[in-house]
Amino acid sequence: MIKNIVLDMGNVCCKWDVDYISSKLTTNKEDQEFLIKYLFQSPQWLQLDKGSISLKEAKQQLLESVSKEKRELIEYGFEHWFEYFEQFDEMEEFIKEYKQKGYHFYLLSNCSLQFNQYYQTKSIFQHLEGLYISAAHQKIKPNLDIFEDFLKEYHLQANECFFVDDLKENVEGAKKIGMQGLVYHGNVQELKQLIK
Repeated sequence: MIKNIVLDMGNVCCKWDVDYISSKLTTNKEDQEFLIKYLFQSPQWLQLDKGSISLKEAKQQLLESVSKEKRELIEYGFEHWFEYFEQFDEMEEFIKEYKQKGYHFYLLSNCSLQFNQYYQTKSIFQHLEGLYISAAHQKIKPNLDIFEDFLKEYHLQANECFFVDDLKENVEGAKKIGMQGLVYHGNVQELKQLIK
């Protein structure tokens, strides 16, 4: 029986769209493409999610990897991108509705420690009982050890958890350790049907 609903963050709780975020950080098309390549697609971005590099180290390396005239842009992007990482109100309503039905909600996300700078500004996270961030545990989806560690952290049984992620490989990872799951494409009604 499903008791716990475990949510990914990007494209489940909040809109992860680097084109959109970059367009909010700068109106210059060339600079938007630069931010996507040298910030969001940088090796440091993945290392931050893995927790294998500190925020300070990542920022320093990012700035050193670009020309002097682009450093201000990269620094601004690094410090402000999450202001445009907008939550899905429909998902927040779903969480509130299903909490009243007795379900417990958790976050399980590949995410850097920058999460600590912004999660309190987004009301969706206030409804969750646990916030499990990859960087804090130095484990990353879809590796099985992150799912096992998550269950241990919150004393949960895999067969009582339903995992929602926008990436197929992550849902497959959760299923391998006994969770049920859904590859989410923004359809809350589909999610409700499956949980029934």
